[in-house]
Amino acid sequence: MKISMASSLKKTDGLFIFLPEKNGKKAFQDLDEVLKKEISDRFAAKDFEGKKGEILQVFPTNVSAKKVLLVGMGKMKDLIDVRKAAGTAIRKAKKLKLDQVSFMIPDNINPKRVISGAILGNYEFKLGDTKERFTPTQITIISTQKLSESELASEIAISESTNFTRDLINLPPNLLTPKLLADHAHKKIEKDVKISVSGNKEIQKLGMGSLFGVGQGSHEESQLIVLEYHGGKESEKPLALVGKGVCFDSGGYNLKPTNHIEDMKSDMSGAATVLGIFQWIAKTKPKKNVIGVIGAVENLVSGNAYKPGDIVTAMNGQTIEITNTDAEGRLVLADCLHYVTTKFKPAQIIDIATLTGACIAALGYEITGIMGNDKTLLDQVKKSAKSCDEQVWELPITDLFREKVKGENSDLLNWTAGVSAGSSMGGAFLEGFVKKTPWVHLDMGGTAFNGKAGNELSPKGATGAMMRTLKGMIE
Repeated sequence: MKISMASSLKKTDGLFIFLPEKNGKKAFQDLDEVLKKEISDRFAAKDFEGKKGEILQVFPTNVSAKKVLLVGMGKMKDLIDVRKAAGTAIRKAKKLKLDQVSFMIPDNINPKRVISGAILGNYEFKLGDTKERFTPTQITIISTQKLSESELASEIAISESTNFTRDLINLPPNLLTPKLLADHAHKKIEKDVKISVSGNKEIQKLGMGSLFGVGQGSHEESQLIVLEYHGGKESEKPLALVGKGVCFDSGGYNLKPTNHIEDMKSDMSGAATVLGIFQWIAKTKPKKNVIGVIGAVENLVSGNAYKPGDIVTAMNGQTIEITNTDAEGRLVLADCLHYVTTKFKPAQIIDIATLTGACIAALGYEITGIMGNDKTLLDQVKKSAKSCDEQVWELPITDLFREKVKGENSDLLNWTAGVSAGSSMGGAFLEGFVKKTPWVHLDMGGTAFNGKAGNELSPKGATGAMMRTLKGMIE
């Protein structure tokens, strides 16, 4: 699907006119008089009011488009509604099988939001027969605002990389083992990114007993995937991104119940997000040094699986008593965090993980929980999220939680009974593995995957959440 910009309407199969709920009929004063009257009449008759999700075909004469449709943007209190309007429009274009379409947007709307909305809304995931699928070949954004070629390319790149992230998350676990996840890193991320992969022997040699313990119940080898991009000055300390890559999480001996276990292919969403960002990095070459570290494992039940009561030793020498085999993500991240801290000495660390169901209880499915040890970095993440229409909310890590993760038979417990604040407990556990490096933890437990229903920008399944927030931290 090719996307371009234009300042005026040319011949097209479908013209989609984006109109806000307030003053929608005055949004385009320079339109053809016939079309302007058609829009005004529809508003007057209340056939169309510009409400969010509203779309109406009209039939004006003397317009160089086979079909003309009005698209409602709502009151635009949240600018994510602009992306959603574009998602609504592209899905209608697909349904009508319009090959070349034009999106006419008001002067005050940033074309980037429309471009990304179209690409994200166009996304489909299905393995098997795809003969019935239809995608427009050309979208032209008609706007008085201009984007440079680099701005246009970057917006397309982050949207396409978000869809790559979605693909990885949506793949079934038999088609995305830890080894296959590493293969995708090699195949789908272009040059200028150094990628190295270590298997079980190297993981054990590094002393990563915490990461290894989670994956030891699977016949699939665990993988430590490291990505290095050097776009900044040689003296510049890198930003480190660490992703949880549990390619399938059965819960281990603390087995997950029916109606939860089925979606556990998505427990590698953090890893997929890191790979998606590195695909964008490889395409756009930002002037920053970035390191990515992924711990890819399967958490299964077998005669070799780790058990409640086991004690493992992490790479930093701390012992961890396994009190719940379903609190495995923090065990994987712990060794990855210590590894990146000591090997690369980053300026900042951000880890991304579907860590806790407790985050869903606290924040629902639209808001990503964040916590960390550095106010400046937390504020930077919040600012980046706000600028790209993603929602985050800071959760606390207090001395109470730090005390509760301490063990009697070991240095740490991976789960503590009787403490309901599971997200903060997870954060308190991870905090001990970054030393004093500024660090933020993103808990995507609710935002990474639409298990029940989709929306205008994402069908049921993977969302690609936090890709834009991370992009903003790198630009």
